[in-house]
Amino acid sequence: MDKAICALKFMYSMERFATAIYRAQSGAFRNTTIAEKMAYAVENERQHALDIAGRLIKLNSSPSSFGFLFQMAGTVLGFLSRCSGKVLALKAGVIIETRAVKDYGYFLKTLKLDEPTQLLLQRIIADEEYHIKTWQDSIEIVSKRINEHAKT
Repeated sequence: MDKAICALKFMYSMERFATAIYRAQSGAFRNTTIAEKMAYAVENERQHALDIAGRLIKLNSSPSSFGFLFQMAGTVLGFLSRCSGKVLALKAGVIIETRAVKDYGYFLKTLKLDEPTQLLLQRIIADEEYHIKTWQDSIEIVSKRINEHAKT
């Protein structure tokens, strides 16, 4: 279970990373449907971190003490991607979520995990796949607006 604990600690930190990215990016989408989606993603990723932390505690461990560093890095990346434009910010979200799905799937396939941990990771994967679809749809919306604006 040591490898599983290490994996959970890493994913806890990555969830804090994603939370910080979306929180930083959300300002680029004020008063839009995408802002609401960003707010949902912030809360959803925050809940993932809390759920993983709770699971670690139940497994007689603790969340990673490096989580705050991942959160700081997420804030920086979130602001940088926000400054690079809305489409790029959303593409960063797709990349991050795609990587999360891959990592969680890998952990499910290769690590010996108890049933509650497996169920948690499966639920998180479903949420991350939803975020991928949400950001891909949002990219289309923003791209259409940009193209329409360029025509006028």
